[in-house]
Amino acid sequence: MLDLLLLAAKIALPDDYSSDQRGFWLGCVGIRKDGAMIFSKNGAVYATMTEDYQLLPGSHAECRAIQKMDYGGVLYVARVKRKDRTLGMARPCLMCQIKIKAKGIKKVYYTINPNQYGVWSVKKDTDRMYSC
Repeated sequence: MLDLLLLAAKIALPDDYSSDQRGFWLGCVGIRKDGAMIFSKNGAVYATMTEDYQLLPGSHAECRAIQKMDYGGVLYVARVKRKDRTLGMARPCLMCQIKIKAKGIKKVYYTINPNQYGVWSVKKDTDRMYSC
């Protein structure tokens, strides 16, 4: 399980560090019921008039992964901080939570910091925190 969170962190890293203006990168690994692995990372950003970078709707790594998932799959989500390349809080946002529930995903494992991860049991809607 920790290997899949580390794989999600590796997937999150951009190909070109100089062109990405975000303070973090997010990656996701999905395991379907048939055992197939799905990989995704945060999508495109655009600059607003205030030069704040915003994610386009549906470009979150979790949303992109669940498009190819089936009912009952499991997601592993990792956030990598740009500043020091350590793991950070990657619990899905409310928009992603709604889409995850609608898709019937069973569990979501997510990074909290380099030494902890969380597990969201979607059907029961409970969170647990664990140390590595």
